[in-house]
Amino acid sequence: MSSGPNKSVVFFGNEKLATGIATPQPLIRQAVEAAGFTIEKIITGPLSTLGEHQSQLAVLAAYGHIIPQKILDEFPLGIINIHPSLLPKYRGSTPIEQALLDGEMKTGVSIMKLEAAMDTGPLYKQKTIHLRGDETKQELTNQLQQLGATLLKEVLPHIADGSLKPRAQPHPVRATYTQLITKQHSIIDWQKPAHQLEREIRAFAGWPQSRTTLGSVDVIVTKAHVGKSDEKLSIKCGDGNYLVIDSLKPAGKKEMPAVAFLAGYSSKL
Repeated sequence: MSSGPNKSVVFFGNEKLATGIATPQPLIRQAVEAAGFTIEKIITGPLSTLGEHQSQLAVLAAYGHIIPQKILDEFPLGIINIHPSLLPKYRGSTPIEQALLDGEMKTGVSIMKLEAAMDTGPLYKQKTIHLRGDETKQELTNQLQQLGATLLKEVLPHIADGSLKPRAQPHPVRATYTQLITKQHSIIDWQKPAHQLEREIRAFAGWPQSRTTLGSVDVIVTKAHVGKSDEKLSIKCGDGNYLVIDSLKPAGKKEMPAVAFLAGYSSKL
């Protein structure tokens, strides 16, 4: 395989996705190679200069840093951004979490040409997926990563040879932006509606998590559903409905089912 300028790319983003380190599926690397390309460089942190490279094209996924305009200008064919939402909806850094928080029944992946402004670039391709309404953040992330890799494999050769041109995002005035998620979001506010808290627990899984105190025990709630007051571990929420905790992790302990928690901590509740 030729390693000429049009057959190599620079990758900006999550190194695990590019190299396969600590993950069983190096999705981006596999997609790039399956499309007939090599990865010339992997950039994981912020940078002001890129250094020497031969690639005319770059790929970006889950990078999390601003690309300076002077580096954008180094790639005649542009930088391809894999964004896990249906742009212009959910521009920003937390589109997966936002889709879960909003109770969306569909989302998807956008393959776009990167611009200096946040997620405003024109689109090469989009693909929609429909949601059940009970996906965890990790489950939805895995699904969208796989979809993004598949779409990248499809479009990369056509972007490189100039046969696929990007089109402007539809209805840019309707663009929406994701919220910044912080550690403060980890504290469960029981005055919120039960359905909202259930979505937060799924959206905040992994980080920042969903924390509360039951009796005298600090816990992280890992799974819950909206249910009835007579279920095992149910808490009344601000809208009068009950959130039933299915599994949780007491401070310093492993995750456990609610039944095991009640059996072991009943004297502290």
